[in-house]
Amino acid sequence: MLSAPLRWAIILIGAAIALNYIDRGAVSVAAPLIKDEFGLTNERYGVIVSSFYWTYVPALALAGWLADRMSVRLLMAAGVATWALATIGMGFIGGVAGGVTLLIILRLFMGLGEGVAFPCGSKLIARVPEGARGLANVSLSGGLALGPLIGTLGGGWIMNLWGWEVMFIAFGALTLVWLLPWWLARKGIEEGEGKHDVVPASSASMAEVLRQPAFWSITLLHLSGTFALYFIVGWLPLWLVKARGFSILDMSLLTSAFYVAQIIGGTLGAWAIDRAIRRGGDGSKWRRRMLFGAVACCAAGLLLLPGIQGWLPLVALIAITGFGYGPVPNLLFVIGQTMAGPASAGRWVGVQTSLGNLSGVIGPVMTGIIVDAAGYRPAFIVTAAIVAAGTLVFGLVVRRIEPVRW
Repeated sequence: MLSAPLRWAIILIGAAIALNYIDRGAVSVAAPLIKDEFGLTNERYGVIVSSFYWTYVPALALAGWLADRMSVRLLMAAGVATWALATIGMGFIGGVAGGVTLLIILRLFMGLGEGVAFPCGSKLIARVPEGARGLANVSLSGGLALGPLIGTLGGGWIMNLWGWEVMFIAFGALTLVWLLPWWLARKGIEEGEGKHDVVPASSASMAEVLRQPAFWSITLLHLSGTFALYFIVGWLPLWLVKARGFSILDMSLLTSAFYVAQIIGGTLGAWAIDRAIRRGGDGSKWRRRMLFGAVACCAAGLLLLPGIQGWLPLVALIAITGFGYGPVPNLLFVIGQTMAGPASAGRWVGVQTSLGNLSGVIGPVMTGIIVDAAGYRPAFIVTAAIVAAGTLVFGLVVRRIEPVRW
């Protein structure tokens, strides 16, 4: 069972990841206004979204390596402070000469800071027993959905009242407040650090990790899974406003349906798997079945969305797509943590998420080019095909989800 201090530390990690996605997704919530103010094409907007990942991707790998070697408490605090200050800075670029360039520079600093969250979280959660690890990972996957939900609803409301600049300042300031409880949670963060290092056979070098076919298959799955998420975060609000003609407030409500359903789907999926494992079920079989069913539901929703008409059918299909996607992020982290083991989870998950987030570098620009050239429908189809293909490859390569024998 989890100790109370460790449980609190994991909850704080989940809150940080929610703030992570609030801050990184704010530019997408503000996209209809920022595009008009700076006269951006879809391709240029895609470059702004992509710029975050230019530093985020290498920062994930670096943070994973550092998380196995230094205090998670210090590493996490430094990263959060960096991305919070960058978010606040975005609130002061409106009307400034070179505003687009400044926005890209601040997005680079935000990506550098946010790269610490998932490796640090995985390092803590790898200490959790097998039968409770799925629900523990809801702190990661739940934060990943809760952040865009709060950012979309709260951001839409703030922009409607005070404009997009105030939204960035408010979100960044809220993130800075998180540092206080984190700094006070020393016992839960540090109580298990270093304990696994006394068992050399359980640990692996980075070279050993990179030689594992299972590592590359889960990384490809991560790449395809995050491609779908970043498409929703980056382009669903813009599609609803520009292609469907919804207001900013209506867009906020419709987009929030995806994230609410994602939280529900992810939590129920994790609960069902953990319950089955505690009753003697095969964790590998349950996780594989959940993954295939979830991706099938999500991909079907993406294919149908461009042709759906009417408010109620649209919100229902958005919710179904989100419900299907819900278990995917949780499974990405659980599978990586399970195969790596506690002593190697930081470096495995750090590099897995680093390479998996290359979709954030490629996806927004590629989607912008597709939208400018052919409209939104082909972009939805390509996204569905990518997430389905990555899952198929993973299923063929990894037949058992179990710890690697280092």
